[in-house]
Amino acid sequence: GDFLSTEDLDLIGALSGYVAIAMDNALLYRSLEGKASELAQLKAYNEEVVESITVGVVAIDPEGEVTVWNNAMTAIFGLESADVVGSDASDVFPDDLVQTLKRGIEGPKWVAESTSSFYKTHVEMKKGQGRLVNITLSPFVLQEDVVTGILMVFDDVTEKGQLENQLLQAEKLSSIGLLAAGIAHEINTPLTGVCSYTQMLVKETPSTDPRHDILKKIEKQGFRASTIVDHLLNFARVSDTEFSEVNINGLMLETLSLMDHQLRKSDVEVEVDMDASLPATLANGGKLQQVFMNLVLNARDAMPQGGKLTVRTYQEDSQLVVKIQDSGTGISEENVKRIYDPFFTTKKAGEGSGLGLSVSYGIIREHSGRINVDSRSGQGTTFRLHLPVKRVN
Repeated sequence: GDFLSTEDLDLIGALSGYVAIAMDNALLYRSLEGKASELAQLKAYNEEVVESITVGVVAIDPEGEVTVWNNAMTAIFGLESADVVGSDASDVFPDDLVQTLKRGIEGPKWVAESTSSFYKTHVEMKKGQGRLVNITLSPFVLQEDVVTGILMVFDDVTEKGQLENQLLQAEKLSSIGLLAAGIAHEINTPLTGVCSYTQMLVKETPSTDPRHDILKKIEKQGFRASTIVDHLLNFARVSDTEFSEVNINGLMLETLSLMDHQLRKSDVEVEVDMDASLPATLANGGKLQQVFMNLVLNARDAMPQGGKLTVRTYQEDSQLVVKIQDSGTGISEENVKRIYDPFFTTKKAGEGSGLGLSVSYGIIREHSGRINVDSRSGQGTTFRLHLPVKRVN
């Protein structure tokens, strides 16, 4: 209860200074702790953004060490971030890609002075299959005017390139269809004259005349040529999704007629066994003929040295069955599971787009049917199309 002495006040004054410093340090520590937490959250946020974007992002320091490798890069190259970060870029990327990237780098170090781009670059990694990518290479600037390496962005355009090729192929086929239609109409005009005048000569020539048989052969071949032209026009005509009454046997015979020359040229013997009592069904004739054409073409390609193609139609319960069997090279067990995948093909570049069976599968599914394949390597292939019987009434 006594008053403080001068010594007490001096002691309190000295202690207050230390207390003030301690309180100030505590406030600074709390502020520093908040800033550290905020920085950690910002770092995590930025990393999440980099990992979430759909293009591949790679950062490389001047010495060539990979410092950033996001999930999109893993999807493109098949290499995990943990296996890549810290490794030398020359060891990660294949040699041909390294040589391409070096064209955008100044000097021996991995430092870029300006942005450069490489379009539709094919990359092939030790793990995984080749991809088509657009690459953008830019200076990696952490501080103002200080370049600390390069930043690369890989945009996978493989599927886009395939779709572009598909579109070009579709336009080419459309042009061929228009050309075929024009040629067919031009051929029909002289064919009509040939057939008409031949019929007139046949009527005026007695059956005992030796020229009568020759004229009958000319007449027969003229009508056969006209029929082939009509079939070509039907195939080239753009078909819609409307269903109408279709005769499966007739469609198949038209397809084989169009393919007759190619099959004979390839030394392929065709055996046909069609059930004449097969009922008509509701279907899209143009699309079904496209399926038949694809399967016959595949069978021909599977018999490069010639062989036998067997086509059979029959009814099984309420299903119409089309069986197309070849004596060709067959399909390996691992490839049978992938034959309906878009763009999958075992043919050489330029010989097939890998879309025929994929499109055929979609058409058969559109008709509420199914397609089965039975094949072994070296033992031929058999496709069976099952289509439900759908009557008009």
